[in-house]
Amino acid sequence: MKASYVIKRILLTLFIFFVVVTLCFFIPRIGVDDPASRYYPAQTAGMTDAEYEAIKELVRQQYGLDGSTFQQYITYLGNLFTGDLGTSYTKNEPVIDLIAERLPWTLVLSVSNLLISLVIGVIIGTMAAWRRGRWQDRALLNASTFTTALPAFFIALILSFYLGFEWEIFPAYTDQNMVAGFDWSWEAISKVAYNASLPVFAMAIGSIVSYGQATRNSVIAVSEDDFILTAKAKGLSNNKVIYGHTLRNALLPIVTQFGMNVSTLIGGAVVIEQIFNWNGMGTLFLTANSNNDYPLMMGIMIFMSAFALVANLLTDFVYCLLDPRVTLGGR
Repeated sequence: MKASYVIKRILLTLFIFFVVVTLCFFIPRIGVDDPASRYYPAQTAGMTDAEYEAIKELVRQQYGLDGSTFQQYITYLGNLFTGDLGTSYTKNEPVIDLIAERLPWTLVLSVSNLLISLVIGVIIGTMAAWRRGRWQDRALLNASTFTTALPAFFIALILSFYLGFEWEIFPAYTDQNMVAGFDWSWEAISKVAYNASLPVFAMAIGSIVSYGQATRNSVIAVSEDDFILTAKAKGLSNNKVIYGHTLRNALLPIVTQFGMNVSTLIGGAVVIEQIFNWNGMGTLFLTANSNNDYPLMMGIMIFMSAFALVANLLTDFVYCLLDPRVTLGGR
C-alpha cells in the first residue's frame, strides 16, 4: 500500500467530515429567524415589551444563540476540536455523555446483527454456490426476492405481533428496567439477550440473505478460474477447494459489503429501536428532533458521520491489502 494512497484517503475523509459538520450546523437553522424562539417563556401580564426583550436576550445568551449564525458556527468548530459537542437544551447534560450512555445499547443490536449475518450468510452463500441449481440455491434466490420486497421494519412488525403479542415467546417491547439495572451479571446479560432477540432477528433476516447472495455470486465467479480447476485436478477434497481456495479469493465483495454495514452500525437501527422501544442512539436522535434540541441533534449526526467515515476509510485500506492492484487513480 503506497503512502500517497493513504494520505490522499485520509485528507479526503477529513474534507468530507468538514462538509458534514457544516451541513449539520446550518441545515437545522434553514428558515428559522431565531433558533432560541422555541425556548422563550410566555410573556406574562404586566410585563413590558422592554422587559420581555431583556428576558429573551438572557435566553439567547444561556443557549449560546446571541451571536450571528456565522459566529455561532466558528464557536462550534472551536469547541468541536476540543471534543466538546455542546450541552443538550432539554436534558441539560453534555451531549457526549448522552451519546456514551446510549451507544452501547445500539451496538448490542448492530454488532450482534452484523456477526450473525456475516457468519450464517457466508456459510449459506457458499453452500448455494457449490450446489448451484439445486434446492439450496433456489431457496436462497427465492429468499432474496422475499426480503427485497419486505423492508426490515415490516418484518419487525410481523415478528412483534406474532412472537411478541400473540405467542408471547419474546417481549414485544424492551424492559426499561434492563438498562437501569444492568450490572454485568449473568442474569443481566441473559435479560439483555432475551430482550434483544426480536430486534436482532428482525434486522438479521435480510442481512443474512444479502450476505448469502453476495457470497454465492462471488464464489460462482471465482470457481471457474484456472487455479480452482487445477486444485480439483490435484484431487483436493471439496472442503479444501471451497474454503482454502475458492472462498478465500472471493472475499473482496464480501469485505466491501461488510465495511458498508460497519459504517451503519450506529444509525442503521433507528426504526427498529422505535418499534421495540429500545433505548439506543436512534431513539435518542428522534427525541432530540421532536424537541428541537439543536446541540443533541448535531452531536448525534456528527458522531454517526465520523463513525461511518472512519469505517469506510479502514475498509478501503483492508481492500487495498487484500488486492494490491487497487490504487487511487491507478491506470
